[in-house]
Amino acid sequence: MKNIITLSLLSFLLIGCGSTSSSSSSSDISSSTGQAGSMARFAISGDYLYTINSREMNVLDIKDASQPKKISKIHVPFDVETLFAYKDNLYVGANSGMYIYDKTTPTQPTRVAELSHAQSCDPVVVSDDIAYITLNTGFECWNNRTGVNRLEIVDVSTPDSPKFIKAVDMWEPTGLGVDGKTLFICDGDSGLKVYDINKTDNNGSVDVAIDLKETLGEINCYDVIAHNYNLVISNNENIRQFNYSSFPMEEEGQIK
Repeated sequence: MKNIITLSLLSFLLIGCGSTSSSSSSSDISSSTGQAGSMARFAISGDYLYTINSREMNVLDIKDASQPKKISKIHVPFDVETLFAYKDNLYVGANSGMYIYDKTTPTQPTRVAELSHAQSCDPVVVSDDIAYITLNTGFECWNNRTGVNRLEIVDVSTPDSPKFIKAVDMWEPTGLGVDGKTLFICDGDSGLKVYDINKTDNNGSVDVAIDLKETLGEINCYDVIAHNYNLVISNNENIRQFNYSSFPMEEEGQIK
């Protein structure tokens, strides 16, 4: 039951990830001061907190955490759901696609790209310049009758020109997280799935292969945070923590 303090702190960041709202990467996240799950509608980067709702993105200055100040708001597409910060960009998951915003000027993010997909619920995480997007039809998405259940993998090394790499069929994926070369996906009734990631670059032609490493079919999994070999899993009943320094993973704590 070690690392319960870590579990409690990370679970606080998952509060915004309730099963009616909107994973995460510990790798290459520049200037981040906090980490939320992939289903979250907020992201922290440096001294700023970014939040989204159905119509706008709000930017708050949190240099003084006891007195956050709203700095600006930016119009966003009506179907946005989730928000993830990576390097100089914000990745917004929406029913209709993924939107990329440049936050080089942190108080005024500007939209630089859009990648469309089938109408589906859509969390996104990014690591090593690769975006991982889960699409599912299990929640109340806009026109979700036309949706799909799959993982999409996208090259975002050039953020204003994302390149689709491949899609992998899934059962009904929701939250996901990535740490280094390990990818975690909550896949509905199939439980938690863990994959090895193998990225190759052949003269600019990027490919990503994922190989199933472990499945925990009994896990009720809605969203995850993966950081430094600690995996936090949330659902509408409890929060559980696993250590993935070796496999099979070892459970280290649980909050109900």
